[in-house]
Amino acid sequence: MLKNCVMWNKLYLGVLGLSIAIMLFSNYYSWSWLQSIGQPIATVEGYNYHSDFGWITLWISSVLLLLLGNVILWLTRHAWAMWTTLLYFTVFVLLRYFWLDEALFHFKKANGLGNGSFSVGPIFAVILIAVALVVVFADQFAVVLLHRKMYPPVVADEPVDQSGVDPALE
Repeated sequence: MLKNCVMWNKLYLGVLGLSIAIMLFSNYYSWSWLQSIGQPIATVEGYNYHSDFGWITLWISSVLLLLLGNVILWLTRHAWAMWTTLLYFTVFVLLRYFWLDEALFHFKKANGLGNGSFSVGPIFAVILIAVALVVVFADQFAVVLLHRKMYPPVVADEPVDQSGVDPALE
C-alpha cells in the first residue's frame, strides 16, 4: 500500500512540475508579445492567442491535479495535494490578472486601442480564487466524508461505561 501511495505522490509532483513549466512558458510568451515593436493590433492578437492557450492549460491542469489530489487524499488521508493545487491555481490566476492582463490593458491604452479607464481583471481574479477555495474545501470535505462512510473507523471492543461518570475523574 505504501508503494502505491508513493507512486501517486510522484505522479502528482511530476504533473505539477510539468504544469508549472508549461504555464511559466505560456505566461512569458504572452508577455513577450506585448514587448514587440510590430503593429499594435497584431500584437494584441498574438497576446490573446497565447494567453488563451495558457488559460485553457491552467484549467485542464488544475482539474487533473485536483483529481490526483483526491486520489492521494483517499489513499493517505493527507490533503496536501489538494491545497497545493489551489496554490498553483491561485498563483497563475494572480499572474494572469494582476500582471499579464494589466500589461495588456496599459499596452492597449498606450496605443489607443483601449476605451476603459480601469481594468476589472483583478476583481474577477479575487472572485475566481474565492470560488476555487470553496470548491477545494467542499471537495476535501466530500472525499473525507465518503471515505469515512466506506471505511468506518474501527471501534475497540471495550465495555461501555453506562454510569455516566468519567473514569478519569474517579
